[in-house]
Amino acid sequence: QIAPPHLIKDSTPHDHPENRIMPAVDITPLISTDTPDAREASAKEFAAKMKAADAKTIDDTVSSLLSVLADKGKAAGNKRAGALAGMGALLDSCGKGAEPFIATALGEIIEALADKVKPVTIEADKLLKALLGMLSPYAAKTIMPAILEERAGKMACNLFRAEALSKLSSSCPTQISRCLTDVVPVLSDLMWDTKPQVKAAATKAMEDVTGTDSNKDIKPFVPEMISTILDPTQVTECVHKLAGVVFVQDIEASSLALMSPLLKRGFDEPTTVTKRNCARIVENMSKLVDDPYEVAPFVPLLLPQLARAKDEVSDPECRNVCEKAHDRLEKTASKPPVWKRIDVEQVLTTLSGLAGTANQKVLNYVASIAYALLDLKNLNPNDWSSGLQPILENALPADKVAGVITALLEKCAKEVQIEEEKEEVDDAEQLCDCQFSLAYGNKVLLNQTKLKLKRGFRYALCGKNDSGKTSLMRAIANQQVEGFPPPTELRTMFVETDVQGDVAEIPVLEYVVTHPGLKAYGITAADAREKLLSVGFAEDDSHMAPASLTKQVGRLSGGWRMKLALCRAMLMKADILLLDEPTNHLDPGNVKWVCDYLTSLTNVTSIIVSHDIKVLDQVCTHLIQIDNLKLRLFKGTLTEVATKHVPDLMSYFELKATKFSMNFPQPGMLEGITSKGKHIMKMTNITFTYPGAPKAQLTGVTVRVSLSTRAACIGANGAGKSTMIKLLTGELQADKGSGDVWKHPNARVAYVAQHAFHHIEHHLEKTPNEYIRWRYEHGADKEGLEKVNSKMSAEEEAALKKPMQIEIKREDGTVMTTKAVFKRFTEGRRTASKGKELEYEIKWESDFTSWVSKTKLVAHGFAKLLTQVDDSIAARATQLVRPLTQAFVEKHINDVGLEPEFGTHTRIGALSGGQKVKVVLAAALWNT
Repeated sequence: QIAPPHLIKDSTPHDHPENRIMPAVDITPLISTDTPDAREASAKEFAAKMKAADAKTIDDTVSSLLSVLADKGKAAGNKRAGALAGMGALLDSCGKGAEPFIATALGEIIEALADKVKPVTIEADKLLKALLGMLSPYAAKTIMPAILEERAGKMACNLFRAEALSKLSSSCPTQISRCLTDVVPVLSDLMWDTKPQVKAAATKAMEDVTGTDSNKDIKPFVPEMISTILDPTQVTECVHKLAGVVFVQDIEASSLALMSPLLKRGFDEPTTVTKRNCARIVENMSKLVDDPYEVAPFVPLLLPQLARAKDEVSDPECRNVCEKAHDRLEKTASKPPVWKRIDVEQVLTTLSGLAGTANQKVLNYVASIAYALLDLKNLNPNDWSSGLQPILENALPADKVAGVITALLEKCAKEVQIEEEKEEVDDAEQLCDCQFSLAYGNKVLLNQTKLKLKRGFRYALCGKNDSGKTSLMRAIANQQVEGFPPPTELRTMFVETDVQGDVAEIPVLEYVVTHPGLKAYGITAADAREKLLSVGFAEDDSHMAPASLTKQVGRLSGGWRMKLALCRAMLMKADILLLDEPTNHLDPGNVKWVCDYLTSLTNVTSIIVSHDIKVLDQVCTHLIQIDNLKLRLFKGTLTEVATKHVPDLMSYFELKATKFSMNFPQPGMLEGITSKGKHIMKMTNITFTYPGAPKAQLTGVTVRVSLSTRAACIGANGAGKSTMIKLLTGELQADKGSGDVWKHPNARVAYVAQHAFHHIEHHLEKTPNEYIRWRYEHGADKEGLEKVNSKMSAEEEAALKKPMQIEIKREDGTVMTTKAVFKRFTEGRRTASKGKELEYEIKWESDFTSWVSKTKLVAHGFAKLLTQVDDSIAARATQLVRPLTQAFVEKHINDVGLEPEFGTHTRIGALSGGQKVKVVLAAALWNT
């Protein structure tokens, strides 16, 4: 916020007898009239005489008229009316030449509206309407102090103040928006005026002035914000709605002026959730303030509120939110400006040096208008000329005016502008030069940042976790970046390895040919076949190749999925490749292949996100860093940029360079296991063949797992590592007739897939906290019910309903044999009195219970149901230590590295890729 203008005015009262200036034109006939008709006739004659008056003559004449207006005696009423009529005549005849002198006297004219002599109020009203009707387009800020000044609560003055603000909102909207910091508090008071006319005019004016704020994020809520002024009980609901707004546009002082009264009231509310919402709004808005001067007027209002809340609120999570908002607001207020501060006195000094001995009041007025243009960050020569020239023409020689304005603009521009960094000079074709903002869910990722890309350059995109790297690339690929060239001009391909469930069963060749991004370019099956074979895909599965044209996409390993994605990009002949972790899950040979391929593309631009320092150093020519919601461009490899420009860059890649920590829960005791070397999972001599494959993927695999096991599973891409893990955890089932897979009934197993998002892809509308509570609400892990070794087929469920012969021990010790139909397990389990075999308690349809051995139950088709029962019993151990409540789940998620704002208050669909992985980890580890 630039300091408001202070017009330099005569310090000597106009009515001081020794200082009255003799007018160049006789005003006696004008002030001697006593009827409206005579006054009007005299004013016309006066206007004709002043038609060609210069600045000094107008100045002297207005000073004389103001001296008459200053005489408040009842007998001088007609004189005052004549003086006001004379000023109106001056505006009519001299136009812009008279504006500096009459606008400067606006305060005295407004006072005349409350005069007890009726003709005076009539003439004052006419003069004010004429002045506002012809006011220079950039003079609203100059006259604003006079309009906002409190005038002893006089109704006529207050009514004009409200109506004038409505009028200016229409004629000078951009300037009024810059004045909202001062305007909103004044209108808020007038909306409580006891006079109905004033109250109605002030309410309308508030609607009009708030309508000048151009922030589209806030606009829909402005009516509700206005209603809270008259009805404070609506504050909580309004704050709640605003807390859900995704702020994307730049936040300027006008938006903060609208929000601050509401936020202050919100912080005064007793409810914790309202204080939390206010703090979150302040934090989100502070991130989007580009210039610290915009937020400066509101820091004294909001910072103490946040400081008190972060110390006094009882809820620790709310205190944490308030502390973050406090720190963010402080950081915003102290960051370097993008537009240097300047005040009206500096502008006046510069102008006086250029204009020489021109009339001082004219120079004061012109300086205030130039200052208003600078406040709008407007350095357009046409606007400066149209705003200043009509006023200067009456005070300077005609041949000098244009030169003075040009020189003033040049000097002021140097004072306020901050020089931008110079770009490197090269011959590369520029593909993109755009400025945009980006939000994902309710989080702002980038704010009014610039993106420039050139052909053949390879950019490493770096930033902290959750800074928006993948979201930016996806937004570019989906044409959601404002100003980015359309697909008809620039072909862009997002290269990712995740395969959606609905296409996982499609063969590789068909997947490529039917890809929507390639159909438009007329890619044929022959083209796709040739390209796929060239990068190592086999013709079919007859030789058990790790990847073939006929293999289902969902069965490809991570490395081959990346090759498949790059093949699609090759076929598309993309101008820009967007690669998200291209070397994840790749063995060294395939990593080298990807690096060599990317460096060979001299005519294709790449943007690469990777956590592999060696890959980025080998491939990339430039680096784009996401920092403080901006994109920063550097030339050089990752290591070069980190060494020369951004020392903290390595903290994104090296554990030792980061303060981030994760605390996983300590697993409890495993009942029935007394030695850490005793097996708790094993499979023996397992063979597995994918449906339709001519040969087995795995043959004769044996695995033993104990509590002390820390095993790394290594092998080439496509060798079957993930397949083996899925067999061990029950995600897949071994070939019939091959060996056994066994897990201790009390063991609790957490499984996180290589492509981790498949765990949560059907729960994007839940928060992480809700997802974990849903997944474990009945004790056992619901995902376990989806495993092959647990999921019951219709035939298996029907078989359970067949009568089963059981033995029941009577009270006298004899054993009775009978047939009964299974109803449900009671989840009772024990070790038989003789031997070590487990027995399970079953409730039968006849409403009695009995114990049945595991061997017998497995023989009757209960194996999958027993797995579910074992999992449910094992889950009880966790429930005793860690109840499934929102508070306990929130702490668990926070320990894994996802703070409550994202763990409890944000839906999974709005989280970044890194945050989603933390959700998967937290969910898998809940049952440990």
